[in-house]
Amino acid sequence: GLRQVDLFEGHAHVSYWVRPEARGRGAAVAATEAMVDWSLGELGLHRLQLTHSVRNEASCRVAAKLGFPAEGVLRGAGRHADGWHDMHVHSRLRDDPIRR
Repeated sequence: GLRQVDLFEGHAHVSYWVRPEARGRGAAVAATEAMVDWSLGELGLHRLQLTHSVRNEASCRVAAKLGFPAEGVLRGAGRHADGWHDMHVHSRLRDDPIRR
């Protein structure tokens, strides 16, 4: 989904969650790819940001497959059931070359 959509500033945050039994089959990439294409195209956003726990290697792979390069780490920025996690930050700009 899209969160924190700001049409004036032209940016939003990308989020997704996949049921455990469906993981590893490309569902996150397929669904998010369609949303990203729509957001940067028809909706006209300039920048999308994707964050995930540094412990979530699968989400890092999803971001890479979708052409979201890593930008850095937000320390203690994600609240999870087991406490606060550092979060990787990735982003994609409308004019970025597609690296799929």
